[in-house]
This record gives sequence, structure tokens and C-alpha cells, in this order.
Amino acid sequence: MKKILGTGVALALMAGTAFAADMPVKAYYKAAPPATPLWDVAVGGWVASDYNFRGVSQSDRHASTGAYFELQRNFSFGQLYAGIAGNAIELNTGTEVDMYAGWRNTWGKFGLDIGYFYYWYPKEQPAFDTDFFEVYAKASYAVSDSFTLGASVFYTPDLLHIGAANGLSGVQGVYYEASAKYVLPWSSPTSYGPLGSFVSGAVGHWDIEQNAATFGGADVSYTYWNAGIAFTLSALTLDLRYHDTDLSPAECVAFTGFGAGASRWCSGTFIAKLSFDTLLSKIKN
Repeated sequence: MKKILGTGVALALMAGTAFAADMPVKAYYKAAPPATPLWDVAVGGWVASDYNFRGVSQSDRHASTGAYFELQRNFSFGQLYAGIAGNAIELNTGTEVDMYAGWRNTWGKFGLDIGYFYYWYPKEQPAFDTDFFEVYAKASYAVSDSFTLGASVFYTPDLLHIGAANGLSGVQGVYYEASAKYVLPWSSPTSYGPLGSFVSGAVGHWDIEQNAATFGGADVSYTYWNAGIAFTLSALTLDLRYHDTDLSPAECVAFTGFGAGASRWCSGTFIAKLSFDTLLSKIKN
């Protein structure tokens, strides 16, 4: 549900003035990088062996697919963006449509992204009303050209709208996550561009407010982690990743509301995902 954008770093090489004055040199002209467009559009899509959200399957461990469209407006103080995404799921809530907007910027090695995310389930059964929103902040720090650290927090005052369904003002949920990504030091040229790869992982904890009237009175707060390797070629990424949580099968039933006493949706699983991401400005160029 989230996209990672790479950050380029320019390097300047300086020669000693004494040597430069004594040696004849040829003028060398390097093409300037293309100017950042005022407006841009990001588009993408994916297909995966399972649609996993914070360690919990949303597609009953079946293959799933999704796509997104994001409008971007660039300013000197950063980028404003708004987007919409659709994901195929296999729950009583039907298709998931995500609408989001925010602001992002980078200062050297540091990046920050602040925004609003709304989860809408237009095909859910009449007895369900699980639409909800989160506000978020995501930060990243490029330790080097190859190694990046990340941290994020998401907050909702009424997770899955379950509070209103039980006569409460809301059930708060706060999700924290720390992540790391390392670009492997190899690249193989192909006719479609360089083939590269990276390894990455994340550890998160979803702190969900406990209440006797919700989730069967169970404490469904849990920890989630993932680790994997990905291969990149132009706008394509093949991600091979293992996901797991510390929820027991019974706790998984309490959290998801599905399963006859036990559920496999929250247990460890390996997921293969092929995604496509690009910008309209790159297509034009």
C-alpha cells in the first residue's frame, strides 16, 4: 500500500589548481539533468501470490492484483500529491479502494512524507461498515548511496469503524514501523536497462486499543515483520518476501472476524510480487 521512491546523489570531482594550470585540457560538456516538471503523474500496478497488509492476508492466501494513479505538483518546498488505488481482496468487505493525499520532500539525505489515507470498501455487505482513515508520517535517511533507513507511524481514531458499530466513540490504532534497505553492489546490463537488486526488511507494531465490547474482548495488538530480496529492471520490480506476525490463530480470528476458531491469515507466509511503477515524465523522455 506504500511506494518507495529512490533519491539520486550528485558527486563533484575537484582537481588541484597547480596541476590544472600546467596541463592542457579538453572542454567536456555533460548534459544537465532534466528539470523537475511542475506537474507529474505516477502510475503503477502489481500482481502477487497474496495481498498482505501488515502481516494479515486480505485475499484468503490467493493471488491478487491492484493498480494506482497519483497526481503530483512540485514546488520549491516539496511535492504535494493525491492518488487513488484499487486492490482485489476476498473478504465480506469486497474490493478495497484507497484514496490518499499528502506532502513529501527531501533535504539532502533526509526525506519526510506526511499525509492522509482513506480505506473505502464499496462492495461490503450491508451489515458491515469498515471504512476508516489514517494519518501518517514517514521519514527516511540515506546512510549511503546504497543503504537507507526508514521509520513511519500511522494513526486512526476508529479502526475499521468498529467503535461506532459497538456504540463507542472509536477504537484507536497506532502502527509504528522501522525499515532498512540495502542496494546490492552489482548490476547486469540488458537491452532494457541495468538489472539490479536490493534486500530490505521491516519490523512494525500495531497498538490497538483494547475494549471489552470489541474484538471479543481480546487484545489484538501485534508485532509484524518482513524480509526479502527484490530484483529491478527499468520500471519492473520482482519482490520475493517472507511475512509473519506474533498473532496466534485464535487471536487472528478475533482480529479479522473470520475463521472457525482458528485462522491462517496472520501466520508466516512467502509472497512473490511483480510490480510496475513509472512517472509520466519518464515516459515522455
